[in-house]
Amino acid sequence: MLWCRRGVLLVLCVCPLTCLLLMSPCPPGCCCPRAGFLVLCESLGLRSLPRSVPLSTSALSVARNQLCNVDHLLRRFSGLQELSLSHNLLPRFPRGLPPSLESLLLQENRITYITSGALRQLGNLTRLDLEDNRIRAIQPGALEGLNKLQVLTLKGNKLTTLPLNLPPSLTHLDLSANCISVLDLPSLSPLVNLQVLNINSNCLRSVPESAFDRLPRLRSVDLAGNLWACECDILYLYRWLLNGRMKMATDLVCSEPVHLAHRLLLNLSVVAICPRVLLTPNERTQQLHTNSSASGGKRETAKPNSFGSNFSEQISKENTSLTFLKDAPRTRVLLDHFSLETLTYDECVSLNETQPVSPPLLKTTSSLPDEEQKYRDNITARYPPNNATSAEETLPLRSTNRDALWPTPNTQLLTQQEDSAVIIALLAVLCVLVSLVMLAVLLVLKKVLLQRRRVAPLDAGSGG
Repeated sequence: MLWCRRGVLLVLCVCPLTCLLLMSPCPPGCCCPRAGFLVLCESLGLRSLPRSVPLSTSALSVARNQLCNVDHLLRRFSGLQELSLSHNLLPRFPRGLPPSLESLLLQENRITYITSGALRQLGNLTRLDLEDNRIRAIQPGALEGLNKLQVLTLKGNKLTTLPLNLPPSLTHLDLSANCISVLDLPSLSPLVNLQVLNINSNCLRSVPESAFDRLPRLRSVDLAGNLWACECDILYLYRWLLNGRMKMATDLVCSEPVHLAHRLLLNLSVVAICPRVLLTPNERTQQLHTNSSASGGKRETAKPNSFGSNFSEQISKENTSLTFLKDAPRTRVLLDHFSLETLTYDECVSLNETQPVSPPLLKTTSSLPDEEQKYRDNITARYPPNNATSAEETLPLRSTNRDALWPTPNTQLLTQQEDSAVIIALLAVLCVLVSLVMLAVLLVLKKVLLQRRRVAPLDAGSGG
């Protein structure tokens, strides 16, 4: 009996509280599809938070208002999981937010920086949207404690570098429409769970060596709209794009140098991008001396890259630009189907490792004229296929291809002489044809004049 009385009293006490929570009033002008859980107070011109928001609210949106300060006004909402403060006038990251937050939307405010302690209590965040603010700097360690953060959007700000200490839990990172000029490996390499990276519309000129190789789960990258310098430093990105292992935009447009501006990166050959790939050691030394003298005695050293430097080392083993061998059927087949534009670095290294050592059939001189070097830069033609099997047939074919691709000064002189002879012959034929036409015209005129002389006396006699 006593137990029954206690049960009745408990029900009488709990029921009013439950009814009060379920019938919590909705703030004036707000929309509460689930009273006490979801509250939407958007586009109301609010300058402060509504006072009658139920404390049991788990999702609150006060977007598109005129809020300037909400510091420490939301801490009492201990069960709040989703909060939208977008499209307001907040000048800094709000303080005193409840630790229970999992999604925080702050896009289109006036935030200029993120301090190291601003997000210290928000360890449960999985999504943070700071798009279209005025953020110039994020202090080191500001994002370090967000061990559950998966989606971070910093699009449309004024960042010049990647934020430091990004949480390894990130799967989506949007840094587009900023002023980032360098991809820092210390900031990028810890993101082992990153799947989507958007860094388009920035100021990138190149990508560091092996930058994306350290991101095993990366499946989508957007790099369009940057200031790509199509020079030797971009060869890693060039090779990485050719692999085509993931979904991404490959229509990257060159901004520099001037002669390659507005051209698609993947439409260029390796030699056009980095002419020194095919230089011999003597030529590279001469080029370095030229650069050092032009820069006032400061010697410039070329930055190593896996495609350019290693490729040059393989080629210069025999002190020659390229060496074609007699006894290399595998090499011959591959060279017939590949060019520098399509041949990857790994394939090239495997070819060099399988080639036997034999005397070179064709060598180039240690120094090249400027015209020949420019001619090399624009080589994109493929080697024509050949079905010959004998060594005697292979030698003249390789020599012919070599001369066709990289003509020597003697070949150029002979070609110019042949062209001159052809032009002279054409002019001579043209002169003969013109003379024959003129002669025919004169003969016709002579006949006409003679005919008129004969007719004229007859007409005069008949008139008398």
